[in-house]
Amino acid sequence: MNENSPPDVGVFRRFLREHVAPYWLLQAEIVICVGVQVALEIADPLILRAIIDRALGDGDMELLAWLVGLLLGTLLFRVAFRIVSAWLYSYGGLRVLFDFRRRAYERVQSLSPYFLRGERCGDMLARLTSDVDVLQRAAVYTVVQGLQHVLVILGVGCVLVVLDARLAGILALVYPALVLALWMLNRNLRRESDASRTAIGALYDFLQERLNSVRLIQEFRRERAQAKRFVRVSRPWMRSNLRLSVFSSLQMSLADVMLAIAPITVFFFGGARVLDGSLSVGTLVAFYTLAARLHRPVSLLIDINIELQTARSALRRVYQVIDLEPWIRELPDASAPPRIEGALEFERVDFRWDTTPILHQVCARIAPGERIAIVGASGSGKSTLAALAARFLDPSSGVVRIDGVDVRRWKIADLRRAVGVVPQEAQLFHDTLRENLRLAAPRASDAELSEALEAMQLGPFLAALPEGLDTQVGEAGLRLSGGERQRLALARAVLAEPRVLILDEATSALDPRTERCVLDALVQRHRGRTMVMIAHRLTSIQDCDRILVMSEGRLIESGTHAQLHAARGVYRELYDEQGRRES
Repeated sequence: MNENSPPDVGVFRRFLREHVAPYWLLQAEIVICVGVQVALEIADPLILRAIIDRALGDGDMELLAWLVGLLLGTLLFRVAFRIVSAWLYSYGGLRVLFDFRRRAYERVQSLSPYFLRGERCGDMLARLTSDVDVLQRAAVYTVVQGLQHVLVILGVGCVLVVLDARLAGILALVYPALVLALWMLNRNLRRESDASRTAIGALYDFLQERLNSVRLIQEFRRERAQAKRFVRVSRPWMRSNLRLSVFSSLQMSLADVMLAIAPITVFFFGGARVLDGSLSVGTLVAFYTLAARLHRPVSLLIDINIELQTARSALRRVYQVIDLEPWIRELPDASAPPRIEGALEFERVDFRWDTTPILHQVCARIAPGERIAIVGASGSGKSTLAALAARFLDPSSGVVRIDGVDVRRWKIADLRRAVGVVPQEAQLFHDTLRENLRLAAPRASDAELSEALEAMQLGPFLAALPEGLDTQVGEAGLRLSGGERQRLALARAVLAEPRVLILDEATSALDPRTERCVLDALVQRHRGRTMVMIAHRLTSIQDCDRILVMSEGRLIESGTHAQLHAARGVYRELYDEQGRRES
């Protein structure tokens, strides 16, 4: 994502169009409630005027009692509508933000894991949490309260004009200067709001990375250095928020000074007119009471303006996530063969990271049910082939086929169901063994889960756990050993039963004896299905039907272990070198 992308001036309009407009009926109910509440607030001074000029002026006790009762009823109704309005706009705001957050999360879920590897995960987390929280405050409170305050200002302004147009004109002279000052300060608010949201993303990224690397930090005794680094990373956030506070205070101070002038002006000119008899005392009291009520909504609108500048920055950052273009897209007419056999084919496949070539004209055909090994030095392109087969990546040129159909023409869900990839780093959720296994088979019984674990040599491990399948595996499975995590990931593959199973160094943490038992069990369970094993430990793949040898992104050798060993090529060099290291 480009942090320096230009701000979208229509970002609020887009948000209203895409996320608020679908709830138009709820928004209409909110507007009606707010409108009634505002009307009731404006009614108080008018009733007060009638009490002073008519009931008290004429000595009418009956009218006084009736007007006081009306004033009390207005107060009660205003409180009731305020409660109803608060519930409506809280529910409406939360509903809108729930949909917005869900849309952003779904977009992240659709992105290739290889794209996410190049992103700052902490910053992405900040966009989905902290930035949306800022929007939540704006959506739940700020927008509706802003509407309420605007309606109060408009309603009070109209009543003031009706009460006395001359005084209203004098009062109005204060506000253009205030609007101009706020407009000039908004540019600074926007700049510092952008800086603050970017800084909080960097802080989230730092914390997320360091929390995942506590052992590394402790191992090299870098606690103090990392604490100092935390202070340096926090400083931009502190500076931008300090500047935001200064500009916000400046806006409020200007507003307070200008708004304080308004009632003084009203009393001076209005008092003179009362003395010359052209204005009644009741009208002056009503006018002053209403004019004083403008102070609060205007002040709160300035607060809302500050909130909206921050919300605008947050909204733009979340839309940057929503607008990300997925690398992997499903064609509208995508489908899957009615019967999946498991043939895998690479035809003249090239792949590049930006301008860096990774694969060069790779051609290979793997028959259904064949057991293939792919070997080669680190960085030779083995894992990239696995990613292309499951379509986590698309080739730069060439075609990858399953059962003769280009994987780009498959429905992605059907393809991932047909092709299972078990990586070297087993990924587990902070949940129970049961739930981690049921990612592959949601309806599997406990007996089936236990059977899969038994097949992967985890039967004694499961039996020793007091909580059994309810045992929590910890964050990223860190309560388990590396070998236990890998075997748990392999048990998931057993439960998923893909037609093409790709093991990408999936047994690297196992000792040779356990690895042999696990692989034998996998071969037995997946008999008749295609299996591709990517391995560095060459002793584990000697009995494969074929071995493909990769070097610098090219497929350079193919054959059985005996054939490749006798050929004295790259495979023989790798095999002999590994034998010398192990001897």
